[in-house]
Amino acid sequence: MFEYDFFDGDHFITFDIVEIDDDDETVTVAISNQGRITHDTFNLFEDEALKDICENRYFEFGLYQDKIYINDFECL
Repeated sequence: MFEYDFFDGDHFITFDIVEIDDDDETVTVAISNQGRITHDTFNLFEDEALKDICENRYFEFGLYQDKIYINDFECL
């Protein structure tokens, strides 16, 4: 399972990738936030600035639409 801990300024939110759908360009993640576990599907975007360097796909999360890069997830 691929997991990523994101600090939103107050606390950590843990994302676990459930599925990446390359055809629809979406990612489904389980979200653990202050003891609540939910799941949601987000559109995947590409960051053109990182195009030649590494995996550049990300989804946007939260009030400020923070970029969560797929490349930041670690295999557990």
